[in-house]
Formats: sequence, structure tokens, C-alpha cells
Amino acid sequence: MILLAVLLTANVMMAQKKDRTDAYMYNKNGQYEKAMTSIEKCVNHEQFLGMKPNDQSQAWLYRASIYQNIIQSGDEALIAKVPNALEIVYESLMNCMKNADFLQDQQNKQEIYQRVGSVMNTYYTKGADDYNTGKFAEAAPMFKKAYDIAKSLGSSDANDMLNLAATSALRAEDYNTALEYFTEVKNNGAEGVDIYRHLAACYNGLGNGEQAMAMINAGLEKNPGDANLILEKVNAYLKEGKGAEAIEDLNRLRELDPENAQLLFVLGTIYGDENNADVFDSEKAVKYYEDAIKINPNYYDAIYNLGALYITMSNKLKAQANDITGFSKAEIEQYNKLIGDAEELLRTGLPYVKQAYEAQPTPEVKNVLKTMYVQLKMNEEAKALEEE
Repeated sequence: MILLAVLLTANVMMAQKKDRTDAYMYNKNGQYEKAMTSIEKCVNHEQFLGMKPNDQSQAWLYRASIYQNIIQSGDEALIAKVPNALEIVYESLMNCMKNADFLQDQQNKQEIYQRVGSVMNTYYTKGADDYNTGKFAEAAPMFKKAYDIAKSLGSSDANDMLNLAATSALRAEDYNTALEYFTEVKNNGAEGVDIYRHLAACYNGLGNGEQAMAMINAGLEKNPGDANLILEKVNAYLKEGKGAEAIEDLNRLRELDPENAQLLFVLGTIYGDENNADVFDSEKAVKYYEDAIKINPNYYDAIYNLGALYITMSNKLKAQANDITGFSKAEIEQYNKLIGDAEELLRTGLPYVKQAYEAQPTPEVKNVLKTMYVQLKMNEEAKALEEE
């Protein structure tokens, strides 16, 4: 009975070696689907682990070669049958690399490392293609897999790949994944101010303002004049409704970049927001918008916001006029003055709204412009706009 068992085991091993050899020959002859069937019979047999380690490693290497050939074959029908072919290649090569004795053979080692490098480059290229076409959610795992491989190879570029994975996740607004990846980037030795800015952006995205500010301040300790960090701090303040603190940091940024129209625009939005009661100042808002437009005459957001601000100021005066209920001479004069001032503000804002509509003729802006024409009794202009 013992002899019979040994013979049966030997026969099983021979069968597995035959499957492995068949896989090799089918692969060599370009019969990839048959090669795939044979190699899967080999590595998935319950007795596979009983083979010698080097024989196992050889099977894994054949498997990697077969699936790489399938990927490169251009046979769409066959490729569709194994959508995870690249992962299978990677898994097979990692199994090869577990066997130090198999890697002692320089030919084996060279082939394995070349194939691993090819897989890494494929993941990286796919990630770059997705990123460049705005598919950030798809790009992140591709860069992460490239990083995992690069790390296993001891590549000096590994952390750069992880940083790309983290950036992709952040742009996809997958803040938990981005935070995990950026934290690992930092733990791997990244110490530039960008890592703190990115971590702050992750925490801001997760609604954790306290941790976001901690990251920002840690980065500013390293570089107090970093404009991106200061801007991130401004964003954190604005989310918390701290307009005064945001203004202070925006003015620091203006000292670094006095011709930055975007900073002037943000200051305009803060001073022009009635919800920021502690800093609301319509005159300052107008000036900042005007200054932004002087620097960038085609700054759509500043142009439209300035027009909208004049509408808001006009409506406030009309509301004050409507609160007057008496009919004394003084009250009538006050009413007429408020209505006249409101109309003048509306006329002042009209060119900005008209310019915004000409730049971006959206239905929303069209409705605003039409309402202004009607209120100013510019009936012909209103009719022409309606007929567009």
C-alpha cells in the first residue's frame, strides 16, 4: 500500500509537470488559450504545493509569460475572458520572487525583474492616461499598484508613484484614500511643504478643520511664506466662516503676489458676503472686484459678481424705501431718493451683467439681465433679449 501511494504521488507530479510543459509549448507556439488552460490546471491542482519549490517557481514564471502574451496579443475576445490578466501576471511574478534559490539563476532573475518592471510600467502608464483624461478615481489604484511593485523592487521612484496615487484620490474627492496614501508618503520620508498642504486638503475634505489647520501650521513652520499653504489656510477659515482671519492671510498673499487677480476676487467675495457680518463692506467689495478686473479684464467671475453686488445693494435700498409708510413731505422725499439711488446702482451694475452674459450666455444670467432691463424700463432691450 505504501508503494502504491508513492507511485500515485509520482504519477500526479508527472501529470503536473506535463501540464507545465504543455503550457510552455502552447505559449511558445502562440496558442495562448490552450497555454492558459494547461498552466491553470498545473498551479491550481491540489498537489501543486507538493512539487519542488523551483518547479513551482518555473510554473509561476510560465504563467506570468502566458498572461503577458495574452495582454499583448491584441485578441480582444481572449483578453475579454481574462480582464484581470495583469493582476495574474503580477501575482505570479511575486510568487516567483519568494523563492530565493530560484533567483540565484541569473537568467531567471533577469527575466522576472524585466517582467515585473513591464507590469509596473503598464500600471503607471494606465494611471497616467486616466489622470490626463480626468479619470482620477480610476488613476489612483493604477498608480498605487505601480507603487507597490516599485517598492518591492526597492526603486527610488516608488514614493513619487504613491504621491501620484494620493493626488489622484484627492482630485477624485476620495478623501479617506487620499489621506491614507499621503500619510504613507510622509512616513516614507517626504518632508516638503506640499505634503502638509495635501494632508490639510484631505482633512478639510473630511470636515476635520482642526486637523487641517494643524497640518497647515506644521507646514508654515517649515516655510512661513509658502503661498499654497497660506491659501489652504484661507480656505479652512472660509469653511469655518472666519472672514476676518481669512482676510489677514489673503493680505499676506497679496504682499507675495500683488498682481494676483484671484486674491482680489476672493477678498471681494468675503467683503461682499452679508453672511460675514463682522467684515461685510460693500464699498471694499466693489473696489476689490474692480481691481481684479483691471488686472484681468476678462475675469468672468469678478465681472458677474460685481454686477450682482450692485443688484444686491440696489435691492437693499428698495427694501428701505418700502419700509417708509408715511406720507409727509420729508418721508416722500426720502422715499424718492432711495428709489433713485437704487435705480442708479442698478444702472451701474448693468454693464457688468451684460458683459458676463456676452461672455457666457447661460439661461440664469439671461434671466438676471432681463429683470434688470424690465426694472430700468428698457423695454426694447428686454424684448430683444427675449427673442434671442
